[in-house]
Amino acid sequence: MKKKCYFFIFIFFLFGCKSKNTQYERKSYTLLDNEIMTTMPGSLIVAGDYLVWEDPFARDYFVHVHDKETGKKIGVMGKVGEGPQEFITGGISQIAIDNRFFADDANGKTKGFLSLDSLILNKETFVPLSDSEQLSRPVMTELAKDLFVGITENGDKDYFKANIQGQNSTFGVYPVSEVRQHVGGNMTYNPEKKSLVYASFNFPYLVLYQKTGNTFSLLWERKSNGNEYEVVDDQIIFDRTIGGIHEVCMSKDYIITLERDRDRDPIDESTVGRDVSKCPHTVFLYDYDGNLVKIVDLGIPVMRIAADCQDNVLYAIGADPDYILVKYEL
Repeated sequence: MKKKCYFFIFIFFLFGCKSKNTQYERKSYTLLDNEIMTTMPGSLIVAGDYLVWEDPFARDYFVHVHDKETGKKIGVMGKVGEGPQEFITGGISQIAIDNRFFADDANGKTKGFLSLDSLILNKETFVPLSDSEQLSRPVMTELAKDLFVGITENGDKDYFKANIQGQNSTFGVYPVSEVRQHVGGNMTYNPEKKSLVYASFNFPYLVLYQKTGNTFSLLWERKSNGNEYEVVDDQIIFDRTIGGIHEVCMSKDYIITLERDRDRDPIDESTVGRDVSKCPHTVFLYDYDGNLVKIVDLGIPVMRIAADCQDNVLYAIGADPDYILVKYEL
């Protein structure tokens, strides 16, 4: 294991190199709903008192809302269709601002907001964008109010671009430092700590950035020893049998990754596909300094995870054997 420190920026090469002090735990879930009817669940999001999940293959409504504590179904939003205020292939933002999700259509022109407050009051949930919002809203991922982050173009100096309070900037390092090529991944934001985490699903890679003014600065990286890929003619060729981090979220004390404990479950990732029974059943808990604290066996294969920064409760959609919505006290 190698560790370098330059001006308080830490670079870790720790994946596949677990500390002898790493704890292993097995947790039992608390069932919230055993009737998650979907071909494959999309994103799972904690929004205040609610849990929200997307159904990318829905034929009626693609957003489902549950009470966070009881699992009770509150209702659905985002009508599927080709008419006004309908979505052919809808998607929502990772965060509800003023209890509204931004929603747009990957294969249509519909853009607007879906209101949780309106859903509770049994009112129309779709709120169209104003003319000014149509013109000014950045085409990036919304992580907090007036905070948008996206990726740059391959070959650009920095990995990410940001629009914060209307100010544009770029920041971030490339996961494979010798090649300026973007890799597939997920990011999430902790507004309490002003921390942005990015994790790659192509290979084991985790990085944390800190918001400073109207941009972000690198705090630390965790990356593998490079055995999961090779660089050929300035292109990254990944070993598809290994894979990386499936999902990432942040709680009060942990950065939580859904990833396979390959010491105990050395499955060929290229064989998984949509077979939920082959999904990982472990989450790795890192502290905000980048240390792996413990590995938790969730007891079932899991596809989606979510948390918020107020506590250390993990929510998940997994299979036992059908899709279920559950929670764990970490």
